[in-house]
Amino acid sequence: MIFLNKGRKPVFKGVIFLVLTIFNTFCLAQPTSSTVYKDGPVKAKMIDGNFLYGDSNYNGITYASDGNVYYVICSHNRKSGAQLFRYDPRSGTVENVADLTTVVGEDRTKVVNQGKVHCDLYEHKGKLWFGTHAGAYDRTYPGGHFMSYDLQTGKFEDFGVAAPNEGLVAVSMDTVRNRIYAVTWPGYSFLYLDIDTRKVERWMEAIAPTEQQGPRSLGVDPNTGNVYWHSMFSTIQVYDYQKDEVSTLEKPNFKNPMFNIPLGKKGVNYSVGIAWRSVKWNAKYQKFYAIMYYSDWLVSFDPQSGELEILDRIPAAPNKKSGGTDYTSLAFEISKDGETIYYIAPDSKLNADGTSAESELRLVTYNIPLRQYTDHGPIELSDGRRPRYCQGLDVADNDRLYIVGWVNIKDKSSEKWATKLAIETEDKPAMDIERSRELQEINLMEIKNPLSGRD
Repeated sequence: MIFLNKGRKPVFKGVIFLVLTIFNTFCLAQPTSSTVYKDGPVKAKMIDGNFLYGDSNYNGITYASDGNVYYVICSHNRKSGAQLFRYDPRSGTVENVADLTTVVGEDRTKVVNQGKVHCDLYEHKGKLWFGTHAGAYDRTYPGGHFMSYDLQTGKFEDFGVAAPNEGLVAVSMDTVRNRIYAVTWPGYSFLYLDIDTRKVERWMEAIAPTEQQGPRSLGVDPNTGNVYWHSMFSTIQVYDYQKDEVSTLEKPNFKNPMFNIPLGKKGVNYSVGIAWRSVKWNAKYQKFYAIMYYSDWLVSFDPQSGELEILDRIPAAPNKKSGGTDYTSLAFEISKDGETIYYIAPDSKLNADGTSAESELRLVTYNIPLRQYTDHGPIELSDGRRPRYCQGLDVADNDRLYIVGWVNIKDKSSEKWATKLAIETEDKPAMDIERSRELQEINLMEIKNPLSGRD
């Protein structure tokens, strides 16, 4: 059309229009970051498993292919091991499947319980795969077991103790190569189980300082079989599947000052240094996404190029606004389409005198292509109570989110309160971080996914 005009002026205007069109198209195609704060509350339904010896959960929750939610409630009490539960969202029924100490045939009167599952439940070939960890600890602890649970038959298979006297504090699975990888505690050795041969290979040298928490999350690259974790010294270590050896990557590193954001609290449970809290593989973008301890930086890591990118800071809205920090949660997941990060962000509150007040949890999402952070507000149960702590989350196919949350028991005249008080006043070892000024219960909670668009 431009060339049909004989004068120069229309041609000039046409060129300008064309240039502006290309420029606008290019600019509109580029994502710009945005921040959205919502008041909430995010409504949740509690599914009561009535397990009052339970006091924690770490990662162990999954929405399985059979349409049920499987989750583990842990216990630091020597009288009870970790319990595997099954919840059917269609019928609303919940079932205590098994005590994991009983499953492996250990006598809790003589040895320390299999009190925790500190990892995701990985579904592979019709089974859930995971590893166990100690609740309390002394040298009578036999060691963590690799286990599977058959979704169809309901039978467990015990692959035995992976490392004597060591719990399995971080576990990940390579479903392509039939391997389970783990980091042990308290010695922080790296090992793997070859499922086909049932053989365990272990590196005895500690991969992290034993006085610190050590890695809590392992990233498996399904393309290469390589496994990545944070060394706690501002670097990433890798297990090379082809070479069958562990090494430290030259790049990237986390030595830039902005990563060095400590938590204000002191104590052994907060001694971490610079590390990611949780790391997940994103198949769509072919890279890892991780959340950093305390700073809550969301970062991506491309194992092929070695590129590390800081995307945004994704804490609870009050901390994002003020620059405050909190104890970063393990409740960090990626949607199945790879476009959205889901995170249950803690919002610890203080009284005027500086003592701890009742805390909240907030649902945060981050849209990767749009670079949009959204705090959807505090999570609230139907009775008005607000959960105060969470370390486990799964994004289900039924337009729901499932978490395992800590919530205070308000009714001090109830039988539940009296039973819990009797348990809490027994001689039960527990970490300071898991003590509450109030008695609390640990249960599964169901949340309508605010991004699903359906009821």
